[in-house]
Amino acid sequence: MDNKEVEKIYRLSNLSLDGKDVEVISKKFNTVIDFIEDIFIVDTDKVNMTEILPNHKAVFRKDVAIDSVSREKALENARDTEFGYFRLDWKL
Repeated sequence: MDNKEVEKIYRLSNLSLDGKDVEVISKKFNTVIDFIEDIFIVDTDKVNMTEILPNHKAVFRKDVAIDSVSREKALENARDTEFGYFRLDWKL
């Protein structure tokens, strides 16, 4: 991940990069991405499962419909909206 991608992620997340070293953040992102790539290459074919889901006893709550936040209320602090939705500028 290069510096431009870091800037784009921060911008889309409405986070400020003021006073932050983009190069350091980029290196941290790449460390995490490298770790994730390492996990995907681990051969787990002969590894036994340690938890069997059918034996898991989950407690479920009853679904109850409740009033939601109005669209206008949800969008009132949005930086930009279009057609009643949040609008994100995907370009840098």
